[in-house]
Amino acid sequence: MKISFHYSSQDDVLTIYSDVAPSETIEFADFMNIDINKEKGIVGLEIFYASEFFGNQNKELTKHFLSNLKEINAKYDEWRNTWFISLELKDKDNKTIIQKLPPLKKSEYVSPLIASAY
Repeated sequence: MKISFHYSSQDDVLTIYSDVAPSETIEFADFMNIDINKEKGIVGLEIFYASEFFGNQNKELTKHFLSNLKEINAKYDEWRNTWFISLELKDKDNKTIIQKLPPLKKSEYVSPLIASAY
């Protein structure tokens, strides 16, 4: 799966997407959307307030670093009801930072399709 990305420093939004089309977008939190495919696997992420979100976990992940991204590799694992996502971020100076996202419980989201049925 090919990973692409876009970072908007003006909006402070990092979008990570693959060449696999999502079947659903989950508004996971007020700072993150997750795109999933039909098999409920993650195929994309959209992180709002990215420099704030990452900066709280790693002071090196600044708006400047994100603006100079050259490459992103993403991987995720599933265990029981939880997604574990790890990002490898490389800037134009070849500085690499590996950042793990907090574990995300799948049961903490409600699909917009299911929610609209109520």
